[in-house]
Amino acid sequence: MKHMSEMDEQRVAGILGYLAGALFLLGGLLAVLSGTVALVGGRVGGALDLWAESVLLLALGGITGFFTWLGRHDWSARPGTTGIMLTLVAVVGVVTLGFGANVLAVVATVLVFLTGALLLIRPAGRVLALPAAS
Repeated sequence: MKHMSEMDEQRVAGILGYLAGALFLLGGLLAVLSGTVALVGGRVGGALDLWAESVLLLALGGITGFFTWLGRHDWSARPGTTGIMLTLVAVVGVVTLGFGANVLAVVATVLVFLTGALLLIRPAGRVLALPAAS
């Protein structure tokens, strides 16, 4: 394993992205389980709400994992594209999930945003680079 000083932005972004995807998936699975318990308890409305949330969490987890994988493999030469997509996933997560009850989703959303930001560092540096003083 590499030391932290040897890790670049894309590698750290990959770790954070996979962690965020896993947290979304875990949150989705917990929502399915909670919905099932609510249904057994006779709360059909609560169960349907939790299952709807689980679909969203599972979708966000899958999308996060997919774009993180693309950023580490097929799109590794285009980190800006992956960074923008992951930042949009974070925005969708905040808008749809809010900062409510699902702590795993909130943490995952923050990690996805950080992943996107890390992937945007190199392209932003190229755009904002000033000519060297002579």
